[in-house]
Amino acid sequence: MSKKKKPEMVSIRFRIDQDLLDRIDQIAGERGRQKYIYDAVVWRLDEELPPVMYDLIQDVDDLKARVEHLESSQGTSVQLSELNDAARNDLCADELDRKLLAYFIRNEGATTPELARDLLGNSNKRRTVLARIERLNNRAVTLFGSPVLEYKKGFVKNKRGAWWLTGLEYIIV
Repeated sequence: MSKKKKPEMVSIRFRIDQDLLDRIDQIAGERGRQKYIYDAVVWRLDEELPPVMYDLIQDVDDLKARVEHLESSQGTSVQLSELNDAARNDLCADELDRKLLAYFIRNEGATTPELARDLLGNSNKRRTVLARIERLNNRAVTLFGSPVLEYKKGFVKNKRGAWWLTGLEYIIV
């Protein structure tokens, strides 16, 4: 059997009145000072937020994160299923292009930093997104005769300098 691993202890430093320290030493003794203070802190925490409640709060937070992940993945798969065969197979070169179109179906428009953050996980990869959009539009012009995404510089629907889905009829079923 393996021994149970002790929780990691962290050293802290705080200041208290000398009178209070003398009272702690009278009750706990000079060598029991640390344990007495530790027990007092744990008792107070358990009184304010019992361990069962703390565990429940942690479980609820974990469930929220899981639900958000499932909703986002489900949302993307629904938009991906809306793509017609020409868009899915001929217009899109890979999964990133499909996710890009699904994002536009769901949100209508987006800036390149938003797309980079949401699709690639880093808002600094906006040049990659821009290159993908340009290639998508070039393939759309070849296939359909017009681009599917259009860049508008001014404010449109509270977004400034964003790409907007204009060729929806070419890509959905």
